Amino acid sequence: MKMHGRFGVMLAIVLGLSGCDTLDWKEREVGEIPFTLTGIESGACPSMVKVGPTKWQLDYFGFYLTKPEVRIDGKWQRVSFKQTKWQTQSTALLKFHSLCSSPDDANNKIILDVSEGLLKLATNLRFTMGLPFDANHANPLSQASPLNDTSMFLNRQQGHRFLRLDLSQAGANEKQWSYHLGSANCTSASTDTPPEASCAFTNRVEFILPMTQLDSELTLELSVSNILAQVDILEAPSCEFSSPEAPPCKQLLRNLLNRPWIKWE
Repeated sequence: MKMHGRFGVMLAIVLGLSGCDTLDWKEREVGEIPFTLTGIESGACPSMVKVGPTKWQLDYFGFYLTKPEVRIDGKWQRVSFKQTKWQTQSTALLKFHSLCSSPDDANNKIILDVSEGLLKLATNLRFTMGLPFDANHANPLSQASPLNDTSMFLNRQQGHRFLRLDLSQAGANEKQWSYHLGSANCTSASTDTPPEASCAFTNRVEFILPMTQLDSELTLELSVSNILAQVDILEAPSCEFSSPEAPPCKQLLRNLLNRPWIKWE
């Protein structure tokens, strides 16, 4: 992985691959990679997720992926997403919180525009969580889907939410907590004006995932609890478009970079 901007890091995650015989592979497109959420309470709708010792309602969970690439014979090769409601050629939006209540407004897969033969030659998959500068700060209403999703957009100055995670807890606490990762410390004349130069913290995260050659039927697993590891969200403030140096944003970013919150199932 790597972090662009002032907070630059490169880290490759070594994750295990295992087969999965619970899916009907015949229903999958070539290049389709589903994502599954772990730690979700079975049968609950809205979705409930366990964070530490407590359960929280998953009010929103989504993120953008860009720049898909595969490594073949030691060289990175740019590939495209297949054009759909949820994907342009270079950008995909994943949304999980409404899978049970409103599945038409949810997306739990990416579809690469590749051949099965190419996937079988690949040894790594790479993509970035985040958006390029121009797309990030453009007016979402003038952009193609899924960049026109206003629920993932703050304003022209700050841009889009690269990752949005909103949780709530009913009962005596009635606690709400959010993690909105996006570019931070962006400077412009007003919130309705895009910055002329890059933000102080671009907050884009690059992932490199290993692939087993000849295995083209892959599934990725997501863990909300791993994103929030070592953060007491009952006590810690929310982190929304903040510097990655401020608590608890610093720990949350460490978790994105260092913990297996996204891995092969």
